Amino acid sequence: MVIPVLHLLIFSYIPIITNIYLSFTNYNGVNPPKWVGFRNYERIFTDPQYLKLFRNCLWYMVVAIPQLVFAFILAVFVNGKFRGINFFKGVLIVPYLLNGVIISTIFIIYFNNNGTLNSILRAVGLGKLAQQWLHNLRLVNPAIASISIWRYYGLNFLMFFGGLQAIPHELYEAAAIDGCTKLQEIRYISVPSVLHILFINILLSISGSIQVFEIPYIMLNGANGTATPVIQIQQSAFAENRVGFAAALSIVVFVVVVIAVSLQRLLARRGSIY
Repeated sequence: MVIPVLHLLIFSYIPIITNIYLSFTNYNGVNPPKWVGFRNYERIFTDPQYLKLFRNCLWYMVVAIPQLVFAFILAVFVNGKFRGINFFKGVLIVPYLLNGVIISTIFIIYFNNNGTLNSILRAVGLGKLAQQWLHNLRLVNPAIASISIWRYYGLNFLMFFGGLQAIPHELYEAAAIDGCTKLQEIRYISVPSVLHILFINILLSISGSIQVFEIPYIMLNGANGTATPVIQIQQSAFAENRVGFAAALSIVVFVVVVIAVSLQRLLARRGSIY
């Protein structure tokens, strides 16, 4: 156990402890750090510029609602029996397997003035709504956040599908004998059976929302009000040389993620999904 323990100490625990110390300093990456107490944390929670970073994360939490609904509907549909079901399941998981750079490139074109979205709007007679979606300060965050629906529904689909597959088929047979419709089977059998998985997916969405980085960073480099806490950490540490402030912000993100993961594991044990 010596080697893995040393690995954890050197690459995990010691850096975390060092980062906690640096979060209470004004370290710029070059000069020796100077102790400033809670000044960095006070700035994070009082400056509107940094509070907005966390408000931007709310968009990614909001789009998790249609994402989960869409994934559950697909899981229910695929859980049936029809020809080509294995091919259909493989197609559904493809967006989750794509690289973030590829996805960003696709949606830069999609939201462009002459891109796919505006072309569709013009084709159906809604050309007045066509615009530069990534330059509209009111719409840019929900537009980028909506990409998560397409990208991550595959993961949620797999989890829901696994839960539905674990339901004894005898329950559906008994419901059919009692005269239940398909909607009643979903309401009284499928939904209660995957409720614990729904909670897990919600917690994963929360922890994922606070860690959003690659899509808004690649598409706009955090411009037009799309910066997130992780993007700000990168900019503060490497572009502005405010390593102490970046450390404080990273600790805040770390605490939120730890809380979400702890709740996830607690629910997993109670729900016995593993």
